[in-house]
Amino acid sequence: MAGRQSEGEVLVVAGGKGGVGKSNFALNLGVHLSRRGLDTILLDADLGHANADILLGITPRTDLVGLLDSFRSLDELLYEGPEGLRVVCGIPGLRHARSVCESDPLLYVGALRRLRQSCEVLVVDCSADVGRATASFALACDRLILVTTPEPTAVADSYATLKLVYQRGFCARAGVVVNMARRESDAIDAVRRLQRVAEQFLGLSLENLGYVPFDKHVARAVRAQKPFATRYPRCAASMRIEAIAGRLRFAGSGGARAASVWGRVASLFF
Repeated sequence: MAGRQSEGEVLVVAGGKGGVGKSNFALNLGVHLSRRGLDTILLDADLGHANADILLGITPRTDLVGLLDSFRSLDELLYEGPEGLRVVCGIPGLRHARSVCESDPLLYVGALRRLRQSCEVLVVDCSADVGRATASFALACDRLILVTTPEPTAVADSYATLKLVYQRGFCARAGVVVNMARRESDAIDAVRRLQRVAEQFLGLSLENLGYVPFDKHVARAVRAQKPFATRYPRCAASMRIEAIAGRLRFAGSGGARAASVWGRVASLFF
């Protein structure tokens, strides 16, 4: 939306490893936020493994590379998705993605700024590995959401991701979502382990944002190339993400934080 007076908030969705359902969570969270009346954009920044276009069953007109070009209009880049959600698709192909990863990290902050000036909430689906691009997005966000599963390896990898961005200057809010949990007790145990090590070794307080149960409707929606939030809106996974969307509160990012972002991201050069 041109002429917006304030910048939208940035939610970065990250996971320590592939296979935890991070991209599906980010997409369906975006759908639920948009459904709640928030002007929401999803940026697929999972470099080399971008799949928002596949999950939505679309052929993108352009991708994240176009977003890094400040002369391209947002109208060219944004795909109109379900429930009013707007989407910037990611980069197809690992080789192409690697070439973009070598770019100036400040380009990513500039790209985020363009998007956040045009929405109320920007959901960024990041790569599992913490490279320059992922670190840039994490340092520029208002809230980091770690997606994990109950498996000990996934929990350990999520902590490793949090530790890496913390060491690079991360100081925003952080929360955790346990995905594909067979039992609520498994999700609770996973959250407690992450909260304990984050507090003990990093001095960070991790918010428990909730869990998403294992749900056969998720795979069915993927095969149909539709978000399960729209294909099966009353399924258990969709209703849990709806609850998580309702738990999030947005108060505006403010200019002081935006100005400090540039210094933190610039540190990635050194």
